Amino acid sequence: MAEFEFRGLEIHDSTQIWNLDEIRRRLDFMVKNHMNAMVFHEPGIEDKIVFPAKFLGGSGDPASYYDAFLEVDHAILFHALRENLNLNRRDYMNHVIREAKEAGVDVYFENKELWFSDFILKYRKELMQDGVICPSDPFWYEEFLPYKYKELFLALPDLAGIVCSIGTGEARLAISNTFACSCERCRNLDPVDWYKNMIMALHKPFHEAGKKLIIRDFIYTKDEQERFRKAFMDMPEEIVLSLKNTPHDFYPTFPDNPLMGQVSPHPQITEYDVNGQFFGWGAQPSAMLQDIRRRLRYAKDHQVTGFLARTDWEGVQDWTCFDNPNMVNLYAIAAYAENEDTREEEIYLRWLSGEHMIREDLTPGQLKRCVDTVRDIMDETWPIVEKTNFVNGCLFSNDSCMHLTPDQFTFIGGTHHSLSEWDPEKKDALEMTVENIERILRDKDEAQMLCEKLADKVCAGNMGLTEKAYEDLKEHFEFMRWHVRGFRLTARGYCFGRYVREVKADEVLLNGQTAFELLAGTIREMEEYHDAVCKEPFISKYPYDAQLNPERIRFYTDALRQIALAAKRQK
Repeated sequence: MAEFEFRGLEIHDSTQIWNLDEIRRRLDFMVKNHMNAMVFHEPGIEDKIVFPAKFLGGSGDPASYYDAFLEVDHAILFHALRENLNLNRRDYMNHVIREAKEAGVDVYFENKELWFSDFILKYRKELMQDGVICPSDPFWYEEFLPYKYKELFLALPDLAGIVCSIGTGEARLAISNTFACSCERCRNLDPVDWYKNMIMALHKPFHEAGKKLIIRDFIYTKDEQERFRKAFMDMPEEIVLSLKNTPHDFYPTFPDNPLMGQVSPHPQITEYDVNGQFFGWGAQPSAMLQDIRRRLRYAKDHQVTGFLARTDWEGVQDWTCFDNPNMVNLYAIAAYAENEDTREEEIYLRWLSGEHMIREDLTPGQLKRCVDTVRDIMDETWPIVEKTNFVNGCLFSNDSCMHLTPDQFTFIGGTHHSLSEWDPEKKDALEMTVENIERILRDKDEAQMLCEKLADKVCAGNMGLTEKAYEDLKEHFEFMRWHVRGFRLTARGYCFGRYVREVKADEVLLNGQTAFELLAGTIREMEEYHDAVCKEPFISKYPYDAQLNPERIRFYTDALRQIALAAKRQK
């Protein structure tokens, strides 16, 4: 597998983007591991730099960034006071770009469009109709986007480009909002036309400034993906497509993204979440080396010429793979992108050495045993996480956290993050038949059994790590032990609760017990589990207390109790 041209590291946590020490730590890794693109992912990040002046009364044709500011400095004080800080943030970002350039690294922004400040509605009052902002108004692509990015490139002349999600509901305004607008244009809008208009509006200032425009695939359904593909194929060839390695989002149990390789001659890059929004945040370790290697090979076979590794997630502030065992995944994707035949032992050695985790007094034989032991331990993590955080391949968590109610999982795992949309064979994955319940619970039991053994193995003795590194590793696996125990109980509650409500409460389900008896027993176990978790030392530390929040445990238990009470009344 040839070397990828674009080797990117994505920072998604806004607290890290604006922390120069953190940026330098990541640049240091990038230089040592031959990565060349740093991507700052923050919705609206460009609005922390641009005003944009034209929509506060500016000329629309400033000669420089400061000229743009001086055209509207009084208007800013009256209508957009916080935009006064943009000058300082612009200075910080230009400094970061200079330091990165010295290290051989290009800086990109990653954002979502449409995004704007509220004073835009004062500039163009007709955008608001019956309390709803119209997403199809030509203003957005004829005037707003072209000028906004023109001003951005005046502000940050050495910014390499933008990775942009178009049309996602996570933007302030998008095609997904047309259902709310009642105007005739929105009612008759062809989504393909909307995508074309917005992308071409972006392309104009990028082409003029010589910047790279990377459009991101953020798609929920096959139909949406096909509309997006159809629009994208009519775009200028230099526009790059960025594709998550799996459709919709970073779920390791999902198939490869079917859009990959379908947009030639457009260049493509692929995205991979190395920290684990959906597989434990690194709070519960999950080494994904085999998956990363296979996904990169698939991408390369489908004309992909670059990768982007997400190292953190906006939903968990101040927490990154640079601070947890999933850092091995970042080492892995950097290594495999250069040479897919890199041995696992070499990657683990790079990780342990690069993060200064190995004791300095080890003999060569002890060093080898240390690396081999850590590799053996970490290689066992993903099979456990898969059986814990997923049910028959469906996402069984709320971004790796415990659900609040059984109904929440049915919606998130079965509808919102639907595996069956991309794998029709999984359409019955959440059916409450006796056979499927037995399969689900068997997986959870096996995950707990495997995790208990693995955590005990980690605690059995230091394999040659520094004392700090070893204590940190033990803490992660102790947390993982309790996380797996809790998800086993929530899965039991989910299955028994649904069976009681949807099938029959007094039917014998498992081990001679009725569904109601099994549900009641699970409620008691969850109450005991809640009390035990609250006594564990890790529960007072962030982000463990966020991922395994005792409030969530209690809330889920109460939801099960309500199901049991309703069933009891019906008897």
